[in-house]
Order: sequence, then structure tokens, then C-alpha cells
Amino acid sequence: MTLPTTCANCNALLAGRYCSACGQRADTQAHSLGHFLGEAAELLTHADSRAWATLWPLLARPGFLTREYFSGRRARYLQPFRLYLIMSVLFFVLSAVLGGGHTSAGRARGGEARTTNPTGSWDCADVTTNLDWAKARVLPLLKAACHNIHADNGRQFSERVVHNLGRALFVFLPLMAALMKLLYWRPRRYYLEHLLLLIHNHAFAFLFLSIFMLATHWISSDGLSGVLFLVATWYLVRYLYRSMKLVYGQSRRLTVLKFAVLGCAYLVCGAFMLLATAIYSAATL
Repeated sequence: MTLPTTCANCNALLAGRYCSACGQRADTQAHSLGHFLGEAAELLTHADSRAWATLWPLLARPGFLTREYFSGRRARYLQPFRLYLIMSVLFFVLSAVLGGGHTSAGRARGGEARTTNPTGSWDCADVTTNLDWAKARVLPLLKAACHNIHADNGRQFSERVVHNLGRALFVFLPLMAALMKLLYWRPRRYYLEHLLLLIHNHAFAFLFLSIFMLATHWISSDGLSGVLFLVATWYLVRYLYRSMKLVYGQSRRLTVLKFAVLGCAYLVCGAFMLLATAIYSAATL
């Protein structure tokens, strides 16, 4: 079959099977179903092999993707920000789906499920504040949020928190990268190095926790679930430590010290972020 001489998409001159300007394939004619499936298989195994080349190092080789990026080897892997978005969406979707799955399974095993009284054990009228400036504007919003949360046992509130948590991370990660820049001020490093390491590590955490949720979703044994939780926690902490050790190349003692400082700061700042996200989610119900 004779290929066209110009690209049907951008009209650039063709020198092969793909356009050098926009990347579209030169062959644009309609084909059989078999040809279409062949192209799909090629896309998964060859054309977009970056996904397969990225996921395994992301899971098993801490710090590797960050070092590869700053070594100039980037085209063979998914871009860091795109990878982070994909993994975060996967995690939050699975959290929403599997979170309701346990409830359904519990109802199926236990027969009749107990329902919580929408009014709760305490009255929303008990919500009060001693701050004069908050009584006029903030307090009515909190009371309205309280009624909305009790109306559906907090289901809409939980969904809103998960939705807003993804947005909050876009503010949280740059702040943590600024802290890492203070920890690694000698030798001098670019802010982007710290930010990309955090992006890769969070992408790993989202993927790893997604796999963990899938693995433990149908396990009814509390003992086995506990063992898996301990193993997963050990691997997660070890991975994050190793990523800092390999990317920055400092001694074990210094890396442990900075890892501990960063971990404490992460927990404190993360708690404030979760609290702020919860308050904002409740106020915007």
C-alpha cells in the first residue's frame, strides 16, 4: 500500500510511517477489526511501553526514576506529574469503591445491618464557639454541616474530604519540598529536585497502597490482615528512606536523621492539612 506524502493532520511532509511534526501515523485508512486490534496490542506493548518501563522501577527501585530524570533519560518513562496524577486518581477511586465494598460485604455476612440514628448521640445545637468573630459567619456554617453529616451518616462528607484531599496535596507537596531544601542546603540543590522526589515517592505510595487495598479487601482474617499491614508499613518506610539515601548520596547516619526530621514534619503538617480539609469539606457541604 502506498503511503501519503503529507500528513493528513498537519500537512507536514512525511519521511516515514509517522509524522515528524505531530507524531500521527501516516496510514489513516479504515481497516478491519483484526487490524484495529493489532494496533491496540502494539500500543500497549511497544508504542506506550513507557508505562510498563515506569511502574516496576516505581515499585521496586526507590529513587531510580528521580535519578533517571536528572540524568537526562526521560523519554523512556512517564512524565513525573502525569504519573502522579494517574496514581492519585487510581488510589482515590479505589478508596471510594472499596470503602463501600466492605460495608456491603459486612451486610451480606451479618444479615441485617445496624443503622445509625441520623440525629446521633449529641445534638448539633451543641456546636458552639467562644470566638466572637466566628459566631456570626462560621458557626452557622458548622451547624448546617453538622446536620448534613448526620443526615446521611457522613457519606457525602467522606466523599467530599477525599475529593478535596487530592487538591490539598497540590499545596502540601511544594511546602514539603521547601522544607527539604532547608534540610539539604549543602551542597546546593535545585528546588525541583526535592519536588520531583516527593512527586515520585507519592506516586509510589498511591500505587503501593492501591495494591495493598486490593490484596486485603476480601481477606476476612484479622491476623493475616495485620501481618500484611506490618509488612506493607515496613516496606513503605524502607522505600522512602532508600529513596533519600540513593538520590542525595549522603551517609546513613545523616540520612536517618534527616528522614526522621522530615517524617515528623510530614506527620504534623499532614495532620493540619487533614484538619483543614475536613473543616473546609464540612463547611462546603
